[in-house]
Amino acid sequence: MKVLEISSIGVEDNLIYYRRNYTAIAKIDFLSKQEDVQISFTIEIDPLGRKTITLNYPFGTNFDYPVLPVSKSIKEKILEMDGEGALPI
Repeated sequence: MKVLEISSIGVEDNLIYYRRNYTAIAKIDFLSKQEDVQISFTIEIDPLGRKTITLNYPFGTNFDYPVLPVSKSIKEKILEMDGEGALPI
């Protein structure tokens, strides 16, 4: 399983400066097929500068793969994109 890309990234308005809310589509390569999964995520920065990502899937989303490895891979990809400056602010 591998996260190929995160695309169609939209920013949701938020008045709290240390939280950023996004919606996006994650393209995931499972063992035998590729699938697009709708996601929403929040990046929150604590007072020490550490980033915490909260990931949500719309109700009714299911895929034939364990959820924890998929979520971990998506979060790693989000952190990588944020470090490169690829996420809108």
